[in-house]
Amino acid sequence: MLTGSPVDVKETMARFTTDVIASCAFGINSNSLKYPNAEFRKYIRKIFEMSLQRGLAVLTSFFAPYLSTVFKLKFLDEVTTNYIRKMVWSTVEYR
Repeated sequence: MLTGSPVDVKETMARFTTDVIASCAFGINSNSLKYPNAEFRKYIRKIFEMSLQRGLAVLTSFFAPYLSTVFKLKFLDEVTTNYIRKMVWSTVEYR
């Protein structure tokens, strides 16, 4: 018989993967295993959240990019885009 508290394996692996990506790609220590609500984790999660508008933006950007431009469909919201852009440029400047 097992004792102790249950572990959400999917969430734990997602946080571990986030830590690996943050460390390897950006050279930062996100500590999402220790701090589940870490800033880096919060913005990376937004990339994978789906909605009807987001699904439409993804489909049109691949199959009809012109329509994506005409209807001004965004793949990511402005705040997430700016955060990721800032992380990439700070990594480039550091290296």
